[in-house]
Amino acid sequence: MRYCVFADVHANLEALKAILLVLKQEKVDRSIFLGDLVGYGAQPNETIELFRTINLHTAVCGNHDRVVVRNTQVIDFQTLARYSILWTKQQVTTDNKRYLAAFNDGLVKIEGNIGIVHCSPYRRNVYILNRRDIKKAFQKSQNWITLFAHTHIAAMHSIDNKVSTLYPENDFYYPLSRKKRYLINPGAVGQPRDLDSRASIAILDTNEKMIYWKRIEYDIRSAQDKIREEGLPSWHANRLGIGQ
Repeated sequence: MRYCVFADVHANLEALKAILLVLKQEKVDRSIFLGDLVGYGAQPNETIELFRTINLHTAVCGNHDRVVVRNTQVIDFQTLARYSILWTKQQVTTDNKRYLAAFNDGLVKIEGNIGIVHCSPYRRNVYILNRRDIKKAFQKSQNWITLFAHTHIAAMHSIDNKVSTLYPENDFYYPLSRKKRYLINPGAVGQPRDLDSRASIAILDTNEKMIYWKRIEYDIRSAQDKIREEGLPSWHANRLGIGQ
C-alpha cells in the first residue's frame, strides 16, 4: 500500500490545496492523517470541507481538534494558541464538528504492524523531542512503525540496539528495515517549525518498505493575509513565512 502521511494542517487552506495537487501526482492509494486539522489558521470550515474530499484510510484527533469537539480545557495552550482555538471553536459548524468528532483518539493500529497517534504513544499532549521521550515512546509502542505528529518537525527515530535520529530534507528517500522499529513524523502541512516554510508530508510505501518526505510550495502570503484579516494573533501569520 502506498500512503500519504500528513498532519498539522491547522486550518491552512492554501497549504492543503497544494498538498492535494501533489497527491494526484504521487498516485497514493490512501491517506493517513495524524491530527490537528484546525487551530491557528483563519479558514477552519473551508479546510474541513476540502479535507472531507480526501480518500482517507484513517484519521486521528489532534489536541486542537479535541478542544473544538469536546469540552476539553485549554490550560495547556499558550496564550495566543488559546485565543485562536477558542475563536475556532466558535466558527466551526455543527456538521463539521460532528465530522471531527468521528476521528480516532489515542494510539490506533493499522495494517502491517503500523500504529498512528497525534502526540505520543505513552501520554496525550506530550511532544516527542528529546532522547528520553523517544525511548519512552519505543517502550510503549512495539509496532514496526509508529507515525506521530504534534511537534511540526519532520523526523525519523529508529531503534535496533540503539536509538538513531534523522531530520530529513526535501525529497529524502529512506529504506525501512524489518530488523528495526521506527518513530516517524511527516512534519507539518499548515505550520512547519523546522525552519522550512514549505508544507511537509511523507509518502510511505509498505510494499517497497520505503518512506520519503516531500516539501511543497504554497501561497503563504494568502494564508498570512487571511489570518490578519480575521484579527487572529499576527504571530500565527508571521511564523508561516519563517517555518518556526
